Amino acid sequence: MTRSYKIALILKCKSSLPVYRDLDKLSDRELDEQVERVFSRMRRNESAVIARMMLRQPTFSMN
Repeated sequence: MTRSYKIALILKCKSSLPVYRDLDKLSDRELDEQVERVFSRMRRNESAVIARMMLRQPTFSMN
């Protein structure tokens, strides 16, 4: 993942980091840590959605 893509990802997520820091001045290591935090939040949120999904019986249709 390129540096600019990582910064764009952080800016698009609901993070308060861009308000308090200039993302261009972060080191590569700090930027990687922030991206990992974004991914971990996404994984947790996704697992909560999957856990609430209703399982339906499979259906078959002929069109």
